[in-house]
Amino acid sequence: MARLDRRTFSFPKSARLLRRSDYDHLQQRGHRFAEGPLAASWAARPDGSAPGMGPGAARVGIAVSSKVGQAVVRNRVKRRLREAIRHELALLPPVDLVLIARPSATRATVAELRSWLRRAGSRIEAARGGAP
Repeated sequence: MARLDRRTFSFPKSARLLRRSDYDHLQQRGHRFAEGPLAASWAARPDGSAPGMGPGAARVGIAVSSKVGQAVVRNRVKRRLREAIRHELALLPPVDLVLIARPSATRATVAELRSWLRRAGSRIEAARGGAP
């Protein structure tokens, strides 16, 4: 069996939305949908690439409010989301995406979050018109 490169399942800083202005832009002008434990806001990048990343790579941000629970619970949800993103990042279309945890996310497993991300990627692709 071929050994997988460790970077295959990473979530580098260049793949993260880190600035408040990015979150605000998606909140104001992005497309939205909610299903199950997560809600999402997304917008296609005009050039299809992110700074420091190759073309076709998604940038993802995570938001977990105090409505989800106290700090320990919020941090657990964020860890699970980051793990799911690490595994599914390569399959996401080239968009900026903010994932917003809903209170039901506290009961979601990493496998369920990965499944949700795959469905979200398909939904985003369909909304973009299947553009590569």
